[in-house]
Amino acid sequence: MNYSELLKHRDDLKRIAAKYKIREIYVIGSVARDQTSSSSDIDFLIELAEGASALGVGGFSYEAEKLLGISVDVIPSFALPGISDGQFKANIEDDAIAL
Repeated sequence: MNYSELLKHRDDLKRIAAKYKIREIYVIGSVARDQTSSSSDIDFLIELAEGASALGVGGFSYEAEKLLGISVDVIPSFALPGISDGQFKANIEDDAIAL
């Protein structure tokens, strides 16, 4: 799935995000870089709203996979400071495109 195909699901993804108190969704990884292949998953960076539960990350991931029919990986923004691989962290920050 490429970025333009993903955009067709933006409203549904935003609805799911609101359910789990997710304030913002960013597309990262191969979809953001327009380097998808048939084996690509979709990677999201998310910002949780105040009062959100970390369990909402799993709920969002599950519902997004169900909606999109493709594997989804989700990284909450609060985890970024704990990423020790500087290049990986920089790639995430450079790739991020708001959905």
